[in-house]
Amino acid sequence: MSGYKHILVAADLIVADDNLVLKRVKDLKKQGNPKISIIHSVEYPSNYGESYEVPAFVEWQQELENSAKERMIKISKDLSIAKEDQHLRIGQAKYQILEVAEEVGADLIVVGSHARHGLGLLFLGSTANAVLHHAKCDVLAVRV
Repeated sequence: MSGYKHILVAADLIVADDNLVLKRVKDLKKQGNPKISIIHSVEYPSNYGESYEVPAFVEWQQELENSAKERMIKISKDLSIAKEDQHLRIGQAKYQILEVAEEVGADLIVVGSHARHGLGLLFLGSTANAVLHHAKCDVLAVRV
């Protein structure tokens, strides 16, 4: 797995999961010093109240985004990722990851996989599975 020029790290910002993904990215970085970008997508469980700008909902959204930004900055420092290569998006992760991969010209996406099966996969969906099947570049799914 060497020779990659631009790796997109899909971070879910859960420390235990990200640690395994970041370890793989660090190993890949040693093999050729590729450019590294990072993506995290904040997914809101519901849009209830958003159209009415309910203050509690708006504050909660802002807290989620701020928390994600703080965690992403920590990860980015650890991997020496420039600010312009840090992508915080709003929406379903699978779509945002694929979109950013296209935008930045990534030739590898590294994503954590929870290996859900059966009804868990049906109800929860699988970001890694969707990315794997729709990406136009290589995908490394790291079991977390």
